[in-house]
Amino acid sequence: MGVHECEICQFHGEAVGSANLYIPFDGNIYVCPELITHYINAHLYSPPSIFCDAVLACPPMNSMGYKRLLLACNGQVLWKPPSE
Repeated sequence: MGVHECEICQFHGEAVGSANLYIPFDGNIYVCPELITHYINAHLYSPPSIFCDAVLACPPMNSMGYKRLLLACNGQVLWKPPSE
């Protein structure tokens, strides 16, 4: 929750993020920090192969296909109704 700075980098402020990415796949929703590409590129992190498969199969996140797949994987639990 909130802003996260890469704790591995030797320089502060280089990689900062606060969002999570939701990847629906095979009935599951995988969640990762938006900094995952930084970890992969800068620190040679290798995600689990099932996660890589999920990313490769995922429709674009702003598409209806993504939204439908997210709901099909029980993604409605991620939606919080606005407070009244």
